[in-house]
Amino acid sequence: MRHPQDDLLIVHALALLAYEYRGMEREDWALNLAAEIADQHGLTVSDAICQLE
Repeated sequence: MRHPQDDLLIVHALALLAYEYRGMEREDWALNLAAEIADQHGLTVSDAICQLE
């Protein structure tokens, strides 16, 4: 079982991946997956990244 901090790290990594693929289909895929994981913890992607830092 993953620790909640692990999910925050995954959200951050997906946000970085989305940045690398700006304007491509993979950007949407990565951001949607990041949002889905963050939402499981009641967070937005931005909130999840802030909590990791």
